[in-house]
Amino acid sequence: MKIAIFGAGVAGLSAAIELVDRGHSVEIYEKRKVLGGKVSVWKDSDGDSIESGLHIVFGGYTQLQQYLKKVGAENNYLWKNHALIYAEPEGKQSFYKKANLPSPWAEVVGGLQTDFLTMWDKISLIKGLFPALAGNEEYFRSQDHMTYSEWHRLRGASEHSLQKLWRAIALAMNFIEPNVISARPMITIFNYFGTDYASTKFGFFQKNPGDSMIEPMRQYIQSKGGRIFVDAKLNKFELNGDKTTIKHVVLKDGHTITADAYISALPVHNIRKILPVEWLTQKYFRNLHEFEGSPVINCQLWFDRKITDTDNLMFSEGTIFATFADVSITCPEDFQNGMGTANGGSVMSLVLAPAHNLIDMPNEIIIMMVMKDIQNRFPKSRGAKLLKSTIVKIPRSVYKAVPDVDKFRPDQISPVRNFFLAGDYTYQKYLASMEGAALSGKQVVEKLLSKLGS
Repeated sequence: MKIAIFGAGVAGLSAAIELVDRGHSVEIYEKRKVLGGKVSVWKDSDGDSIESGLHIVFGGYTQLQQYLKKVGAENNYLWKNHALIYAEPEGKQSFYKKANLPSPWAEVVGGLQTDFLTMWDKISLIKGLFPALAGNEEYFRSQDHMTYSEWHRLRGASEHSLQKLWRAIALAMNFIEPNVISARPMITIFNYFGTDYASTKFGFFQKNPGDSMIEPMRQYIQSKGGRIFVDAKLNKFELNGDKTTIKHVVLKDGHTITADAYISALPVHNIRKILPVEWLTQKYFRNLHEFEGSPVINCQLWFDRKITDTDNLMFSEGTIFATFADVSITCPEDFQNGMGTANGGSVMSLVLAPAHNLIDMPNEIIIMMVMKDIQNRFPKSRGAKLLKSTIVKIPRSVYKAVPDVDKFRPDQISPVRNFFLAGDYTYQKYLASMEGAALSGKQVVEKLLSKLGS
């Protein structure tokens, strides 16, 4: 069977791996010159790796890790110290470390030992978060009608813990505030990470997501006979006479693609732009218009000296950036002395969120705001020279997981017999993430073959 996949992000590449392993003919069409979608990386004219975001592998990303092992990339990421590190003013740091006990006692005891929460914060969290730790998928979905802030307060958890601990987590996960994000994804993650000791481990790529993950995936797919085309933007669907199946698709350059089945692994805001009008009579396709993307900005700063020695992901409360890392330390095979602009100093990769008020700002103003917060958190930066800065703006990244949206997440099987959806917005247990994208790739293939035959 010949399958055409549109979009070469994690979802599309995962689906392609599944299909080539089963001996099917696979063609992937990507509108950009670079693969990877939301985790894409490219080299600029200075030879520096420019990232579309700071992406890490969690211990709980089991499907993604299976794919990385399959393509020979299981050693391309490094596990870091098992801790949440919060950068504080004047170079200080606060920590949440799991105790060396089975879950959930590891989380409970670790929380009691955390230095930046008061005793009331700790007691209120243990009591308030119990429904999340004890809940199941049915319970999580039933809480989608309220924001996480509302859920947190309803459970009697403290306001200080909401702002100090969970705000940064919400911003890191979906790029929106606790009073905007649905309770559903937050408590789902609490459950996954709070009942499995290893799930919260952070793994950084040895180089960057492009070289350490996307490139091995590409090589594996092509080694199995899969074909990948870049600069190949999907333009429109041509339907058969019954208007319910696809005859062929047309690319922007006019090329016609014919296949037995078609998988859209495009972002939801892109695929809905080109849906045939005839399909919009069906609620399945109209529901795709219920999703809006979260804006996010990734900022990279090259310094002439080290401004931190922390080899891990860091969070920050009260700054323009929510989560960040010194990738010259966390990624030992990139951003090193002699590679592009890097001269041995820190290379900070920072996720700016919420970003809705920043997207239209001039880059130089954004850099000025970032530097002010960097100097507040890292005193060594005050005497350092900024060698280079970059800004990557993504107006619509992962879908906004706001209340009452979860019910619109589509199954991978569409009402159109030979058309299927993949992407982290489609229904799977891990929501909007690299793991969610990987799971959607696996599920779409299983369902496609079940429907059309293997």
